Amino acid sequence: MDNEEMVQIVTKEILRQLQQNPVITEGQSLPALHKALVIFTGGTIGFEQGLAEIKKLQGLCSTVTVVLSAAAEQILGIERITEALGSHIDIVTAQSPYPGKTLREVDIMIIPVLTQNTAAKVAHTFSDTMVSTLILQGLMMGKPIVAAYNAADPLDSWRMQYAMGNSSSGLIKALQENLQKLAGFGMELIPVDNIATVSRKRLCREKQMTVKQTMEQAVSKPDHKKAVLDAAAIQTAAQSGTKSIMVPRGTILTPLARDVAREYGVELVQG
Repeated sequence: MDNEEMVQIVTKEILRQLQQNPVITEGQSLPALHKALVIFTGGTIGFEQGLAEIKKLQGLCSTVTVVLSAAAEQILGIERITEALGSHIDIVTAQSPYPGKTLREVDIMIIPVLTQNTAAKVAHTFSDTMVSTLILQGLMMGKPIVAAYNAADPLDSWRMQYAMGNSSSGLIKALQENLQKLAGFGMELIPVDNIATVSRKRLCREKQMTVKQTMEQAVSKPDHKKAVLDAAAIQTAAQSGTKSIMVPRGTILTPLARDVAREYGVELVQG
């Protein structure tokens, strides 16, 4: 069995077990492998729903760092954020140092309230605030970005209710084009009440890709005859919920890999 076949077999087994136990119900948890950067801009449309969605995600699979724009800090307030998400979470404000390290480490960026102002700035690549800079840099890094479009949608039902749907067709088109540009940049625009579901799926998708990449990097053939399965691959599989791994005949298991498998309770099945 060659190296590529080995990777395919082990990866397939890991992903099969991930699909069997995707961790999607309230009350279940998974190791804090994921980090989310949640950005609140200064809009109120969808704010409470957005908080509730982040709370769901926080309880299921993510550690959360919250970024507040200057307007969000003034309009929404830090107290409401900590009341909903807990006083232990990290909060970054416009006065804080730029969270570059946090941005590099996060697995996903979530914008529960994307205002028309922020949408316009990012659509036109303006980075004159911490928030617009974070979003643009996140896009350039290829970070998954999920944003609720409700506050930026000129035809949102809340705006219609308060007679803000009487804009000219030209203005409506311009605001909608901003959203289309963001989607073209790679941002996933969704209704606010879908944040937890969509973000969870994106995190699982990223995790599956990471597992596959790790397995491909970990399995090698130093003598061009036998593959090697090391400790890092076993640990990644275990943290993803895998309970057993099929190990093709002839594969070399390092002593540390066996120790890690015992520590995490992963059964190594010789096949």
